[in-house]
Amino acid sequence: MTERRVGDFPTNPTRVERTLAWPHLVIRHAVVGGATLLVVLALALAFNAPLQGLADPNLTPSVAKAPWYFAGLQELLSYMHPMIAGVIAPAAALGFMTLLPYLDRSSGRRLRDRKVMTIIFFIIVATAIALTVIGSAFRGPEWHWVWPWHHLYLEL
Repeated sequence: MTERRVGDFPTNPTRVERTLAWPHLVIRHAVVGGATLLVVLALALAFNAPLQGLADPNLTPSVAKAPWYFAGLQELLSYMHPMIAGVIAPAAALGFMTLLPYLDRSSGRRLRDRKVMTIIFFIIVATAIALTVIGSAFRGPEWHWVWPWHHLYLEL
């Protein structure tokens, strides 16, 4: 039997190595699921996450600030029309990143062989990260610019 390294293609493509789902795959999933459950339980016991006060419909905050995972979209809404910032731009970015592997015609498999598509992908991701950081850490009451080292209006 020849020695195979990770990443090598099999010399005989008709021969397929099979692994049974039971017990190999099911036991691995059960172990990973149990470990994940234990980690989440330990974090829940270690960190206090108190609820805020009861909701009062007569008293609303001056400007509703989105949680961090929507802060990038809320920041984008402050620059553009809501239809463009809330629907068209995110759908176009996700659609373009979905089509990226099909649009790329380079023959190589490594990142350095796909420079244009890699740069476009990282520009989209860096823009999303920058908008999220600005929207969550640099915006305060009334959506004014606030330096995070003066006061942090971060809602997790």
